[in-house]
Amino acid sequence: MARSLTSRIAAVTVLAVLSAATAPTAGRLSHVSAATASNITIGMGYIPNVQFAPYYVAAQRGYYRAAGLNVTFNYALSYNLLELVGSGKMDVANADGTDTIVAVSKKVPIVYVMSEYQKFPVCIFAQAKEKIHSVADLRGKSIGIPGKYGSIYVGLLAALHAAKLAESDVRVQVIGYTQVTAVAAGKVDTAVGYCNNEPLQLQRHGYKITVLAVSDVANLVAPGLVVGKGLLAHNPARVRAFVQATLHGLADTIADPRAAFAICLQQQGLKGLQGSAADDQYAVLLKTISLWHGPNTRAHGLGYSDPAQWSASVRILREIGQLSTSPAPVALYSNTYVAGAPKM
Repeated sequence: MARSLTSRIAAVTVLAVLSAATAPTAGRLSHVSAATASNITIGMGYIPNVQFAPYYVAAQRGYYRAAGLNVTFNYALSYNLLELVGSGKMDVANADGTDTIVAVSKKVPIVYVMSEYQKFPVCIFAQAKEKIHSVADLRGKSIGIPGKYGSIYVGLLAALHAAKLAESDVRVQVIGYTQVTAVAAGKVDTAVGYCNNEPLQLQRHGYKITVLAVSDVANLVAPGLVVGKGLLAHNPARVRAFVQATLHGLADTIADPRAAFAICLQQQGLKGLQGSAADDQYAVLLKTISLWHGPNTRAHGLGYSDPAQWSASVRILREIGQLSTSPAPVALYSNTYVAGAPKM
């Protein structure tokens, strides 16, 4: 299974320099002593990153502690993170929704319990001089991708499918995580990445960029929290406590990005961010926040999973050859644990 979204977002480029308030409350929390707290480990998928701000805020402001939880952030790289969660070797994972669907189709016992991103964040981007204004304009163009796996590849296939193009109609080039430098140097006509990272970095360094959001043509599910069915069966209260505390951190981050960013800068691995590097990463955080909320969260609350989005995702993944069987959409996710979250 591919690396998580955040591992790819944080890919190092020569243009993206990375370092090695009161808000609505997401449910009532009661304080408990450290001695009685339950341990819970979340697989983050990569090094500390500003896109983990809601988790850092929830930890720093004591929301996890107040919920009776002792939370550990696990940054170890793993290509089978969802399998670890399904087997109970990891409690929770921050994972791609599309990866979750594929894993469940392979009988991995997991459930997606909180939608962090409301929009699928993958995009196709190019320098404006390439005159690529729609997915249809990609015919015959060279397209750089890290590899033929994960949500970047899935996003490209879904976009091409929506435009009635096949992969053979374009020239896909595997370039690793060098999309920014490859587009800047003209080594590829266009590349696929994340709208809150690669094109943003290029724009901040003076390049005129055209961005085609995959979410505009394919309604795919985005990253969120995934839990094993075993934990859900044996301790649903602990899952709800973790989700609600995380949603509290998410609400705080949306309401006060500057304060959340200051908390990020206290994390080991992010403390060295300063100057233009810090400015770049704050811009990443602001763009990321725009993907965390929208019409559905205003109507139903933060963390809400849209049933139509899950149904569309299963259909699209089947049509682009990523699924051999189609799991029932209702078995993939649950809105039970986000109930009562702030509407914003």
